[in-house]
Amino acid sequence: MVVYGCPCETSTDPNDRLGTSVGDALLSSFSQRISHLLFGDDVLARVGGDEFVLLLHHGVDEDFFEKLLASIRQPLMVDGQSIHLTASLGVTRYPNDHVQGDVLLRHANQAMYRAKQRGRDTFHLFDPNHDRLLQVRHEQRQRFIDALNHNELCLYYQPQVDMRSGKVVGVEALIRWQHPEEGLLAPGQFLPIIDTTPLEVSLGEWVIERALCQLTEWHAQGIALPINVNISPTHLLVSSFSQRLAELLACHPDVPPSMLKLEVLESAAMHDVQAALHNMSLCQALGVSFAIDDFGTGFSSLTHLRQLPVNLIKIDQSFVRDMLSDQDDMAIVESVIYMANRFRRPMLAEGVETLEHAKALMALGCELAQGYGIARPMPAEALPAWLADWPMRADWNSLAQPAC
Repeated sequence: MVVYGCPCETSTDPNDRLGTSVGDALLSSFSQRISHLLFGDDVLARVGGDEFVLLLHHGVDEDFFEKLLASIRQPLMVDGQSIHLTASLGVTRYPNDHVQGDVLLRHANQAMYRAKQRGRDTFHLFDPNHDRLLQVRHEQRQRFIDALNHNELCLYYQPQVDMRSGKVVGVEALIRWQHPEEGLLAPGQFLPIIDTTPLEVSLGEWVIERALCQLTEWHAQGIALPINVNISPTHLLVSSFSQRLAELLACHPDVPPSMLKLEVLESAAMHDVQAALHNMSLCQALGVSFAIDDFGTGFSSLTHLRQLPVNLIKIDQSFVRDMLSDQDDMAIVESVIYMANRFRRPMLAEGVETLEHAKALMALGCELAQGYGIARPMPAEALPAWLADWPMRADWNSLAQPAC
């Protein structure tokens, strides 16, 4: 077993804090105190500064480390001074952590820094399984960076329609990874890898840039449909978000800013409401509008409706999908529609899979929708053909006819 420890009276080397003479005496007294707790074949070594390593050849439990920390807390008398120490201990066990000696030492050192992060004056056990998971996650993130740099990512587009008029009112951009070995990957298969990391910002900028390029291409084809782009909480709360957005818009002068709509998860706004409000207002000044995505899944929907400058409420598909068979989901959908109407906010239902869903939503007062019943997400090149075919969909267009 390897124990990597860092005693301190302050956050610095005792020699730096107390002077070389007193610091050396302190470290010597500390070493003697620790040695009294060891067995004959255990080893205590100072590896530099105020860092020590214990090599324990006998099995110990967590009580041993509590006893060790308690002993370290006892004041030491050095040159007439009473000095109080605490320690952060990192522990790894062999053969549970089955690696070479230098790697064992590194793992114990990593555990010590985890102990420091937890507030010092404690110990932390290195977990080989957790470390392997971290290594795998690191490799996955590196692979995602390669995908971002080598154009393996693409956007699919899902149409949004006004069920009352039959008009297509926009599309939502949905990220896909065209993996060379694993095929086309859906967001749930890779977005968790970069959750809450700076890579979310890199991906968000890529998506916005790609959506603006697509808007330019569609403009040349005579297609004028706004694109909704999902923005992560990490990206939305970046202080320079609006400035970078303005730069991207300036690179596409043929695209009116109103053609770009940003979707924010309801839960994202609660992370830092003031920062979210500030960035959203700056973006709206550029002409870009916002929607709250997955509305109804958070804990403060009324607060969001009252505070956030959103132009569209998206009802979460998990409620819409089962609203016809689950009374609770139907009640939630009814409540969301009621709230959106009271606050005079347009709303769109996600997850609309059948005409029965559409009719029920329209009866409740929600007329905008997207879902598999209308169209599955498709590559950009497939959209013109779908747009040409949509007016021929007699089943869905029958909803636009006035009742007899």
